[in-house]
Amino acid sequence: MYTPQTEPVPTIDIPGPILNYPVISFFRSIIQPYARALRFSEPVMLHPERMVEAYRAFKEKRIRLIIGFRHAYGDDPQAMAYAIHHALPRAARRIGKPLKFVTHAHFVYGVEVPLWSGKFVRWLLPNVGAVPINHVHMDSEGMNRIRKTILSGEFPLALAPEGHVTYASETVGELETGTARFGFWCIEDLAKQNRNETVVFLPVSIHYRYGKNAEKKLSSFIDELESSCGINDSTGKGAPSGNRRKTGKADPMPALRARLAAIGKAMLENMGAYYGEASGHPVGASREALLGEALLAAERILALKAEGSANERIYRIRATAWDRIFRGDTGSMTPLRKNLAGRETGEAWYAMRHLETAMMLIHVDLASVPDGADVHQCFEIANNLYDMNERLKGGTLRDRANVIDKKAVFIPGEPIVINDFYPLYREDRKTALTAATSRMREGFETCIQEYKAEYRKA
Repeated sequence: MYTPQTEPVPTIDIPGPILNYPVISFFRSIIQPYARALRFSEPVMLHPERMVEAYRAFKEKRIRLIIGFRHAYGDDPQAMAYAIHHALPRAARRIGKPLKFVTHAHFVYGVEVPLWSGKFVRWLLPNVGAVPINHVHMDSEGMNRIRKTILSGEFPLALAPEGHVTYASETVGELETGTARFGFWCIEDLAKQNRNETVVFLPVSIHYRYGKNAEKKLSSFIDELESSCGINDSTGKGAPSGNRRKTGKADPMPALRARLAAIGKAMLENMGAYYGEASGHPVGASREALLGEALLAAERILALKAEGSANERIYRIRATAWDRIFRGDTGSMTPLRKNLAGRETGEAWYAMRHLETAMMLIHVDLASVPDGADVHQCFEIANNLYDMNERLKGGTLRDRANVIDKKAVFIPGEPIVINDFYPLYREDRKTALTAATSRMREGFETCIQEYKAEYRKA
């Protein structure tokens, strides 16, 4: 179990980005051991020439570059930094096109990250030129920082167009149109300075492959989840008869897939029983019903109206809860008012637990396991189930499991020229934003297909 937060925390000032080159050099020196601590093994980059050429064109001031990476896992930003600082230069040398300059990027991060991350991350982000942005409140300062960075930053801008973790590496989540808007702003700003660089968006998909004994590790991982859900599967762990590999050995995957689906179903049933008792009316065990109940529960605690899309409600709940946990007004409070502020903090903490549940349910069907899913897909599903299990106990994204070494596979896509959409933008901005964002989605989907073609050959 996790300890509720019952005292407000002094608000944290988020400094603007700077480029502290000694810090960047230090970061580059620790990127490999840091990646090893996250259980990353040596990464792979498919079609590295696409990213190599994009960095070279940026360095030669032929383009302004936005790198958009998928955000299907919790540690995608760290993986992307690993790719840019380590995998990219290594791949460039391997294909005979070495990059004889520092490969770095200005990462965009949500203002909430410094609130829950440790002191090291709070110190590191601004010193390596990372740019904070508020996803909820109108943030003119953050927008201006990004606009300035795209136009004049010494390195490309790197961001996740999905805006948050989506938990599914082979399905592209909803993309925010803000990325396209940044590109159009850059085109306008370049014209004002009589500069002729082209604005390019480079999609990058990230996937994980797991190491030796993955099936055995997965089975042990599933044991833990079954125990938490009260499932006794002592008879179901063997492979069904007749399900054989070419080697003649029994294939364990059908049984593993069935066990994962049973865990997901049990979690949904447990949540249905909980929310039914809490709300005083029957709640089904469907993903859609539980998502609605989780959002309503958080909104009731925080006295918020249930209006807007699910994503809009999630952002609103999160911002309100953070404002009640991290506050800068406690110094002016009477002792009694400060005690009541502690109650508000506790209520916000519990609202966040419902929010953590909703943030997974909006993306993940816990009981759905694709037919034929391989061990790598099943590990992704098991990680999501573990993540949900921990969140229901009071945890957060930080508490994701990390039980086995994984190899990150990066697939840079073909570059997308934002300038191609600018004539339409001048006529109809909304339509142009939609069209450019749709093209970005197609780029990500093509990357995913290239990954499947490489790793799921018949």
